Amino acid sequence: MDQSELERQLIGILDRQIECGTLAALISAIKPEPVGVPLSDTAIGLDANVFLRLANHPKSADIIDYLTSRHSAPLVLPGQAIQEFWNNQLQVVDTVAATLKKQFETFKTTLGKIDQGFSDYVKQIDVLLDQFSVDHGHIYDEGTVRKTQSLLEFLAKRALVPYAPRQQYREIAAMRKRTKTPPGFRDEGDGDFFIWVDLLHGLQQAQSKKHPFSRVVLVSLDKKIDWSREGIAHPILVAEAKALLNVPFEMWTLNDLAREVSAAT
Repeated sequence: MDQSELERQLIGILDRQIECGTLAALISAIKPEPVGVPLSDTAIGLDANVFLRLANHPKSADIIDYLTSRHSAPLVLPGQAIQEFWNNQLQVVDTVAATLKKQFETFKTTLGKIDQGFSDYVKQIDVLLDQFSVDHGHIYDEGTVRKTQSLLEFLAKRALVPYAPRQQYREIAAMRKRTKTPPGFRDEGDGDFFIWVDLLHGLQQAQSKKHPFSRVVLVSLDKKIDWSREGIAHPILVAEAKALLNVPFEMWTLNDLAREVSAAT
């Protein structure tokens, strides 16, 4: 199948010119069952919001070692994710990481000196700050940029970086947003939509070049319902992936990926 035919097929599914079995996907989403596909046969897409966390994840070395040495299915970094990473992730680390770390520690020290009459407030705030540190501690680590750079250099060697042509999908993106078609109807722009289109476009290319896979997962920290609900991928996304690629689609967290890597080794 030539490039123009691949693009027509993708546009047809995204624009509903081609039936994509949405009701069947909804039924499956209500009562999901394991698909039974090994990790080695699973195409893995990475959203922009996982880069920093992956670089600092406790199982980072195991994940990267697996992807480098054992994983045979495609590893896809949607082109839009590169832009999202620079705009929304790395910029924060570059500008506030060192100062926030110092201010955070100073603030905690100050809390400990507050009059005992405020002890209940101190405890509550301290718990929240500790949890914030657990959830976002990577922002304060001066080694984050170095680790992330190493991760990106690995991706440059291993990952597909697809870009679907933007102009062809502009009207489709607008219509899908108006009809609240996932992903991205919770956001102002079309970034999430193009994460999805780039992922599908790249996987089309992989299939056309005989790079096989039997399942697709997108690893993301995004928990909005225009991507997933309680870890279950939006059935519209599942239906589109099935219609285009004839494989199941799932949304994973980094911990899901780490667990699957551990089970595969």
